[in-house]
Amino acid sequence: MFCFLGGRTVEEREIDSLLIQPGDTLKVLPGTKIPADGIVTWGSSYVNESMVTGESIPVSKEVNASVIGGTINLHGVLHVQATKVGSDTVLSQIISLVETAQMSKAPIQKFADYVSILLMLLCDFYALQMLI
Repeated sequence: MFCFLGGRTVEEREIDSLLIQPGDTLKVLPGTKIPADGIVTWGSSYVNESMVTGESIPVSKEVNASVIGGTINLHGVLHVQATKVGSDTVLSQIISLVETAQMSKAPIQKFADYVSILLMLLCDFYALQMLI
């Protein structure tokens, strides 16, 4: 993260990704993950977004380009202004959607469960009739 005074960098320090706030400017080195969703304010590079988009070819990122947290900066140094952090990021929203989808049943599966219960009761009733 950078600290600015009068348009120039006063301090540069490494911080934990949990401490990033929207508006912070982050220096992303080649080969590292982009820590938060944001906008490139300086630099250019290629970013591997395959984990989010499925695109196998790295995407070129230059000034004013948006970047997705969790993707990998491949070549150049980027300065990124964080816009979304924590549970507001694209990756967190994808994870939340997948968890919700895994916990709920599709309507056809609910119907199949209902039919299987009816068939089981029908078979039990038929078996009791055979015993009598």
